[in-house]
This record gives sequence, C-alpha cells and structure tokens, in this order.
Amino acid sequence: MTLFMSINLTNIKPIYFRIEIELRFKYMKKKNLKFIIPICLISGIILAGIIYYFVQSDLVYSEVYVEAGTSDCDISEFLKHSASNVSFSEDSTFDANVPGDYELTILWNMPIFGTQSYNTTLHVVDTTAPTVEFNTDSVTMYTTAAAPTATDFVNFINDMTNCTIDFASDYDFSTEGSFDITVIVKDTSGNETSATIPCTVVEDITPPTISGVEPIEIAQGDTVSYKKNVKVTDDIDDEPSLEVDSSQVNVDKRGTYTLTYIATDAAGNVSTESTTVKIVSAKITAATEETVYAMADEILAEIITDDMTQLQQARAVFDWVVNNITYSESAGIDDLLSAAYKGMYYHVGDCTVKQKTAEVMLNRLGIKNMEIEKIRDTRGHYWLLIDVGEGWYHYDPNLQLDGTLIFYWHDADLWEYSNTHGNTHNYDPSKYPTIQ
Repeated sequence: MTLFMSINLTNIKPIYFRIEIELRFKYMKKKNLKFIIPICLISGIILAGIIYYFVQSDLVYSEVYVEAGTSDCDISEFLKHSASNVSFSEDSTFDANVPGDYELTILWNMPIFGTQSYNTTLHVVDTTAPTVEFNTDSVTMYTTAAAPTATDFVNFINDMTNCTIDFASDYDFSTEGSFDITVIVKDTSGNETSATIPCTVVEDITPPTISGVEPIEIAQGDTVSYKKNVKVTDDIDDEPSLEVDSSQVNVDKRGTYTLTYIATDAAGNVSTESTTVKIVSAKITAATEETVYAMADEILAEIITDDMTQLQQARAVFDWVVNNITYSESAGIDDLLSAAYKGMYYHVGDCTVKQKTAEVMLNRLGIKNMEIEKIRDTRGHYWLLIDVGEGWYHYDPNLQLDGTLIFYWHDADLWEYSNTHGNTHNYDPSKYPTIQ
C-alpha cells in the first residue's frame, strides 16, 4: 500500500510538501502489524501541522479602510486574528491623518515556518464634513462699506485637511436690498459644510450732525471736557462716534488754538466742526473789581490834572505804563482785572499786562478804547485803539525793541512801521473799525 500527499500553499509563498508512505504488505503476517500504527500517527501529525499552517498563515487583510484622524492604525487592525512577533517592514510608512492609499508590507516571524511577508493596502479616507463655527446668523451693512469676504463670516474650522471658504455665488454688496448669502467650507476631500445667512444692505449717504460746539476758554493748566454739551445725531445710526482732535491745543501755553470735532456713522459718513480754544492765564484771587479800580484811581490821581484833555490824559496813562511796568514775556496774564492788578501791583508783565493795565485806567477816565490783536505767526502781540473824539488811532503802551513809542498813530504810519520791522503789528482790518 502507498499513501501520497501533495500540498501547494499559495497564500504566503509556494511551499510544497510531499509525503510518501509506502507500506508493503507482501506478507500479511502478524509480526508486521506493529509498524502500521506509529506510521499512521506520524502522518496525522504532519497533516495537522499542514492544516495549522493554512489556518494561521491567513493572517493579514488585503485592504484596510480608516477615517482620517480617527485611528493610529495599530498593526492589530490589519490582522484577522491575534499573533505575536508581527511588524511593519522598514519601508512601510503612512500618515493616518492624511487621506491616501498606502501600500504596506507586514512581517510575521511564524513559529516553525519562519518569517512570512504579507502585502496590504491602507486606505485613509475622509468622508467627514468640516466642523464650522459661523460668527453670525444675519448681517446688516451699508453700501459704502467694504464688501465682506466669505472668511469674514467664519470663526472656527475643525478638519483633518486644509479647507477653502467661499461664497456659493457672487453677491452685490454695493446695492441696497435684502438677500441670502451662502458660505461654503470645503475640505480637500470635497466634504462641505455650509450656512445660509440673511443679508441686508442699506444705503446711507448722509453724514451725522454735530451740535453744541462753542468757543472754549480755560486757564493755563486747567482740565477741560471738550465733549461737554456737544451732541451727535444721525438719520440712521443710533450711536454715531465722536472724536476730538485736540492735537493743536497746548493747555499750558497761553494762546488761541483750533479744536476739531469729527463725527462718523456706521456707514462711514463723516462730518466735522471746528471751534477755538483760548488758553488764558489763571486769575489772581486778589484782583477783585473793587481792589483793581481803587489801585487805578490812586495812580490816576497822581498823573491826571483837571485841565488835561482826553488826549493828554491818554498820554499820561501811556507814559506811566511804559515807564513803570517792566516787560517780561513769561509774566503774561489774560484776565483784565488780573492783568491790571499784576501791572499796577507787581510792575511786571508782557504786552497783554501792559495793554490791559492801560485799558483799565482809560476806562476809569471814560476814554473809548478797544483791544487789537496782531495776526499770529511765530508770536502774538496786543495793543489798543483809542478814540478821544477824532476817530480811532493806534495806542501801544509798549516800548518797541528799537525804542519807538507808538502813541496815537495813524493807520498808514503803523503799517509802514510794521512792514519794515518784521510785521510787528500786522492785523486783520476786517475785524476792526476804520482807523485814521
């Protein structure tokens, strides 16, 4: 008797087993029967090993599918049943977060039969739409506003791949009207998340109105609220903004400055209003009307006689101021009573102190006078006009740098002097009466 077996294992690699057992029973003698049972046992063991190899060697799935970002793709996910000593080959690489098809080789150090290799394909797929947080349920805008982009409507995106953000179509944001806009967020695998957002476009070409703007006067160093009593209204926007440009104002330096209010509505329409801020010196507490007038009357009693004409009286005041008040540019003061007090009590001051000291005395004498101001360039200057019944004449109780005294000058004479001495007395004629 002859037993023949031939097995071809094509799942892993060709391995051929050939087992031949030849039993000859030339003589069916009882003494030979003791060999038959062991041989059959050996054949059974070999057959069981072959069956085990077939079952165990069918280890690896030919294809594995995973959703991008949901798995680390441990090698166990490629195995049909558990096994030890299994690994990826060194040239097998993949990224479970990036969609694609990865050709891999798995190695198994199989008991008895040695290292076996298996080919498999990992398919990393992306079938999940992006998670998107949109920042608004509706939008209202103005025709004058810059057109939004689709990105402007998205706060947050969560996806394993890069995403694009686009409008579903072209929208006209420059024309008044209402319509729906659709924002589409799409990943590289073509998965989409979208939102439809109602949009209202409003036409507004009317700027806000600024009211309550008035000239401001404050003392040096004082704080000021530029927006006090100033209001802004708009025909559509309930809360237009108001900004104040005070960049030209120096609250620590006497002078007159320009202040600008700027109102802007939500549509971007802008209106402006300007005013002046006059910074004056701080008032002297002791300079009450009673005190200053008493001081002036005391001086006038010394320099004025009953037989003087008004022109002579004006000259006496002029001479007292020129001779008794030392010029000091840093000692200026604007308040009439404070300036006169400073001139008569401290005997020091700038052109303003001198002019205002003379003004108080002239007022006490009943002589008509008015302040006149130089057109401000690098510096300012103040003097007086007086009228003693012959019309207005220039009256500047300041000793000029060249020693000139400007008392009761005709207008033409003053202009000639000013034009030849660096515009010392250039003024705006439109602000004053006709000068002789």
